[in-house]
Amino acid sequence: MILLTPQQAEGADVLEHTAGKPVREGGGDETHRCGACKTKLMINVAHRDVHGVVIQCGKCGRLNTEAHHHHH
Repeated sequence: MILLTPQQAEGADVLEHTAGKPVREGGGDETHRCGACKTKLMINVAHRDVHGVVIQCGKCGRLNTEAHHHHH
């Protein structure tokens, strides 16, 4: 995933990730990792489950979003 600054994430619905437990799991074939520390944030999810989502990594605290967020 790509990293966002707190300013870039302003106004977004931020999902809180807990270290050791993915935010979402199942329904697809994509696994998404934190852009900073590579912690798995979502495991085996569908692309639509990731679109536009912002996740705060429970391990390093960085804000992540799906890399293709700006392509509609």
